[in-house]
Amino acid sequence: MDSLPSSTGPRIPGGVVLFFILFLFCGTGAGVSAAFASKPATFSWRANPQDDNVIGYRLYYGSSSRFTDGGQLKSGFSYTYYLDFANSQRCRTTKSGPVCEPYSANEVQCEGLNTDKPKCTLYGLGGFQYFTMTAYNAQAESTYTRELKSYLGVGTPEVVGTLHAVYTLLLP
Repeated sequence: MDSLPSSTGPRIPGGVVLFFILFLFCGTGAGVSAAFASKPATFSWRANPQDDNVIGYRLYYGSSSRFTDGGQLKSGFSYTYYLDFANSQRCRTTKSGPVCEPYSANEVQCEGLNTDKPKCTLYGLGGFQYFTMTAYNAQAESTYTRELKSYLGVGTPEVVGTLHAVYTLLLP
């Protein structure tokens, strides 16, 4: 596959990542406290080929989309948070750069990060969230995958179920 220019820095060999998103909604009820008002979100994907030299994946998220209502990219937009799975860190985006700290097992649980089918579950998120993912190597980070929006919280009984979406990322 041809190499594509990355968003920053040198080129990363092209590859295809299937980005599987499984948002698991379980249980609802009136009067549930805020501590129980969130739902876990599980992300799994097919890892890049070893030739791409990917050393990690980042999941970006926040309560705002990077797009306007008209579908245009917002100028200067940054997601509120990202998870760096290779370094087990949750980073908050600030004007002076990211502020990172290790995440705990009750916030994020990952399986098979060094396999071809990694999977991570996030806990404690609530409300509408926007998600996207990148891969990175020592030289650069890929562009974002397609943005996903999901409601993670207690709702009407019709909300309970499983939402499964498959997205393809051409990794520059």
